[in-house]
Amino acid sequence: MKKITLGYFFVLFFIAGCDDMPTTWETIEPVGYCPPADIVATTTTESGVTVAKLSNGLTLIVAENHNAPVVCVKAYVRAGGLYEKEWLGAGLSHLCEHLVAKESIHEMPGGMASHSSGEKRSRTLEIGGQSNANTGQARTCYYIAASSSKTMLCVDLIADQVSRPEITQADFDREHGVVQRELEMGKDDPSRRMWYAHSADLYGTHPAGVPTIGFAEPLSKLTRDDVLAYVKRMYVPQNIIFVVAGDVDTFTVLARAAERFGHFKKGLTPDLSLPEVPTIVGIRRQTVRSKTVKDVMERLSFQTIPLAHDDLYALDILSYILSRGKSSRMVRSIQFEKRLVTSIGTGSWTPAWGKGIFSISFRAEPDKADAAETEILHQLRAVIADGVTDAELAKAKRQKLADLVYAQQKAEAVSETLARDYMTTGDVDFSRNYTENIQKVTAAQVREMAKKYFTFDKMVITRMVPESLRTDKSPSTQKAAETKTVTFKLPNGLRVILHPTKAVGLVSMTFVTKGGLLAESEKTSGIGSLMMALSTRGAGKRSAKEIDTFFDEAGGGITGKCGNNSFYWDASVLSDRFEKALEILADVVQHPTFPKKELKNLKPMHKATIKQVDENWTPQLMKFFRQKFFTGSPYQMLSSGKSGVVDSATVEQISAHHADSINTGFGVLAIYGNFDTDAAKAQIERLFKGQAKKEDIAYACPKRKVAPEGELHVLKTKNVQAGVIVAVPGMKMADISDRIAITVLDTIISGYRLPSGWLHTELRGKRLVYVVHAYNWAGLVPGAFVTYAGCQPEKAPEVVNIIKKNLDKAAGYTPTQKEIDRAVNIILTADALGAQSMSGLAMGAALDELYGMGYDFRKKAEKLYRKVTPADVTRVAKKYLGKGYVVIVTTPKPEAFKREK
Repeated sequence: MKKITLGYFFVLFFIAGCDDMPTTWETIEPVGYCPPADIVATTTTESGVTVAKLSNGLTLIVAENHNAPVVCVKAYVRAGGLYEKEWLGAGLSHLCEHLVAKESIHEMPGGMASHSSGEKRSRTLEIGGQSNANTGQARTCYYIAASSSKTMLCVDLIADQVSRPEITQADFDREHGVVQRELEMGKDDPSRRMWYAHSADLYGTHPAGVPTIGFAEPLSKLTRDDVLAYVKRMYVPQNIIFVVAGDVDTFTVLARAAERFGHFKKGLTPDLSLPEVPTIVGIRRQTVRSKTVKDVMERLSFQTIPLAHDDLYALDILSYILSRGKSSRMVRSIQFEKRLVTSIGTGSWTPAWGKGIFSISFRAEPDKADAAETEILHQLRAVIADGVTDAELAKAKRQKLADLVYAQQKAEAVSETLARDYMTTGDVDFSRNYTENIQKVTAAQVREMAKKYFTFDKMVITRMVPESLRTDKSPSTQKAAETKTVTFKLPNGLRVILHPTKAVGLVSMTFVTKGGLLAESEKTSGIGSLMMALSTRGAGKRSAKEIDTFFDEAGGGITGKCGNNSFYWDASVLSDRFEKALEILADVVQHPTFPKKELKNLKPMHKATIKQVDENWTPQLMKFFRQKFFTGSPYQMLSSGKSGVVDSATVEQISAHHADSINTGFGVLAIYGNFDTDAAKAQIERLFKGQAKKEDIAYACPKRKVAPEGELHVLKTKNVQAGVIVAVPGMKMADISDRIAITVLDTIISGYRLPSGWLHTELRGKRLVYVVHAYNWAGLVPGAFVTYAGCQPEKAPEVVNIIKKNLDKAAGYTPTQKEIDRAVNIILTADALGAQSMSGLAMGAALDELYGMGYDFRKKAEKLYRKVTPADVTRVAKKYLGKGYVVIVTTPKPEAFKREK
């Protein structure tokens, strides 16, 4: 452990402008002079992570990761639902998150203000990053991810948020309303309701049994004084962990962070003590009814251990053996062979603050739920009686190793892991050591866990059923080496993209070809999705079980999906299994066997997916939108399809659809990761040499026409929440200049990937919505420009009018070049952050090449965005907006729109 003194930095900072402490901090705590905090000690682990302590108690963690030019900065406050004490049940931590994370304006280092001419500007927009916050049981997190060139600005922003929050009465009134709307919206989420009911039975009067978001009545009674008191209590430096991960220099980051937190005065250390978690006695069973759920959901839990326990590793391995991957015990047997469930999973949750749980959850048809529960208990008893095999143990260990490898790809994931490990164990290398300890687990220890914790007379069982159903009680820090992308085309027309890199220990492969919904009709709706799923259930000489077992043991997986415009297969494995994985992918794409037995297994799961669309307001809204907007277009359908089509589908029909739709000569294969280029090329030439190129398929569809007065379509639902979409006819993917310009305009109007902009400011400011966002949907045939929102039913007409008003405003708006530059920064940063994983890079390159933009379109895009002018934005705005709007509403109160008429 060594000490670093940064007094020189603080002398310069203090002389330049020590008055950058905003006076609004006085609303939290009177400010007097205190000496700047200094770094009193640092420790650098073997993995290259540096942990530093400031004299005021704040912890700094820095992890250099030069895989991509991005950075993620996070601040974690040990403030969550568990620690609200006299405010327990009010969701105060979550409300504080909304208030602290707002776009506050503070002085910048050196006395430079972050606003000019009296106009406040969003510092997040200036940085061009993705900023957000979230609250859990034991912590609140504030973060921003951006280009690494903006690292210092990101450090400044997050440091100011947590150390100098400005909370006005107007801010409180706005966000207090917003979180109440969010709580109401959660009533429409069956999974959330299910967990709330289950955790209440698990933890009883312990704080863990209370939802972090709180309950309506105590939440409604919170005041700004409550918020200020809670912030004063919890937001003190010794209760905060500040994490920076990405393409950064450790010493520079430590210096800047210490500077920004230098005058953060140490307060009283919060009391984070908790009562003992009560022991479960007997079987606690409850049934919850839902108006929207179509089948049965159930969760069954046993009480286990906290995180700091020797049994941790064997319990986690046991969970993976039972349900991780298609070849795992319960998935293979209960889901695929016995077909008792449409999905099943297990998990060992071990929190740092108290006893955890081992849970089994599943979804099933109502008439199979009891049998599924019985079979689950039977298999748990079989583990106790017979133990697990060496092969199962080895596979689970490898899957755990793969988890760590995949998690190291993205800066955001790295920062999350480091902070979680430090907060819960005090060791930033806990996850790395955890993986090593996992490899020491024996089969005998796994069996011992089953004997010790599967106490069948002490269980918590929660079942959610449809409201109409009658129920009875039933049973490294070094920069990555430069890589070069290699492209070539086979004689049959297949385009191949190879991008080798030593920076990761895995390989991701993507094969794409045109089709998807465009290859379907109303009579075949869903056949494509069924075909793609069935293609991985047997191919070449391999059975579904052999394919599942290989990918589970290889630390990866393979999937086939039907999209709006394409069919795509995606496979990832640890790099030492790449060659065999490529062989299997080649067979899955070209030689699927479509076994009848596997089709029988898949049908119930696909029909369950179709039914579940109407359970949540968002997919329900999108389904209704497609039906009413895309009349005469393939986009009118959902890829999940129609239950009748899926139910009657035969192997012969699916094989015929594959023969008509899939041709290697029109495809694109992209491979990213750690592999040898020459060997991969030779293998591809051997495996994919079949299917000579035929004439390409041209897809045509007329553009949607809307009368000047627009259209209104309203669907009555049973939801608490109303969903709103306002849409206009859009463009095709080939319209690149329009796409680039309208994306810039959309970012100004509603943000990019994360909501912001005009719509967000006005509708959130008036407390009318919880979520509002817009996006451009472009396809091989004409798409749409879509704006959606979730709100209270009685407010839906007002929300629609405000959205239309803003779209009309956009139609005649000419932005400044500064607004455009700010939007472009946001777009490019978000795209860079979304393209860190090997699978994401492979998929993006393959689709861009398939759609005629070139595999390196993301690199070209920056130049295109940088060329956008105010005139370009004005042109696309007039072309697409300010005309007739199609308004789609799903609401329990359609009469609100009748009154509007």
